[in-house]
Amino acid sequence: MDLIIRCEGFEQKFGGLRYAVRRSWVVNGDGYETARVWEYDHLGLQTAAWQDLGRGGWYFEWTGERVSKPCRDLIHTDGSAGTDVNGGSPYLPVAPSIPHLIESHALTDAVATWKPWPMDSLTASAIELLDGLVEVPEASWGSSRWRLSDTVAVMDYDSWDHKNPRRRTLVWSREEAGHRQVQAVLNGWQHHDQSDAVTLGGTTS
Repeated sequence: MDLIIRCEGFEQKFGGLRYAVRRSWVVNGDGYETARVWEYDHLGLQTAAWQDLGRGGWYFEWTGERVSKPCRDLIHTDGSAGTDVNGGSPYLPVAPSIPHLIESHALTDAVATWKPWPMDSLTASAIELLDGLVEVPEASWGSSRWRLSDTVAVMDYDSWDHKNPRRRTLVWSREEAGHRQVQAVLNGWQHHDQSDAVTLGGTTS
């Protein structure tokens, strides 16, 4: 009964919803941009569903992101949205609710036209020094967090790789004020890191 109620509720509230999500990021100095469509549909009586033996309840498949992928987009009877990573793994929650997922998509699309910054494990730590960032609770949850100011946006999220789990950070800025703010923090952090390297080198020589 819970599965039927969740399927019907999803169809009534979100059925037919369509939107494109633009994304921008930098890897190894190269900028990338994509735009992918999300479709909020399931297959009615033909919708595939599975019992969640680990968490309890049920989860079912919906269309989700329109892209070739090994995983399924899933919705759980506990209200969360998730995936099965490779099409056969246990249910993995991705967002606590569909509204949370939609709000995160909206922010991802909104900052796609801003300047993306290359991040690594060191410079990502420097972002904690940025002033004026406010968390966006309606688009954030335990494994994914959005923080915003008028000119800077930061998203932290956990990777899905259970063998190599890590936290990733994406940063965007707009207007000269935002660009200068991010650059100043990164310059200061890099200078601090180089100073530590010199000190350590002097100690061991």
